Amino acid sequence: MKMNRTTIILTTLLILAGCATTAQRRQNYVNDHPDLSPAIAEAVIEGKIMEGMTTEDVRAAWGEPERETLAVTDGGDQETWSYSTPVGRFNDGTVILIFTNQKLVKLIN
Repeated sequence: MKMNRTTIILTTLLILAGCATTAQRRQNYVNDHPDLSPAIAEAVIEGKIMEGMTTEDVRAAWGEPERETLAVTDGGDQETWSYSTPVGRFNDGTVILIFTNQKLVKLIN
């Protein structure tokens, strides 16, 4: 099948727009949350996560998880999120994130 020049240009622009959207979403989140620590703001912009981030911080950095579960315990609400990789610094497998009271407390790969 022969593609014309316009189709190729439009496809390229859509791909580039998708990349810009992720970077812009991260930057907008940081701009909208001036109370973030410098370390967390930098991690979000770079698409990285770290313990102590909120669920919102992680969503800004990595996007929506593929799966979420919630358990209510005596110690507070515990959420478990999973992402298939590659995401962040991980190259293969599934990454499990555990949050207690909406703070990231553990990362399992």
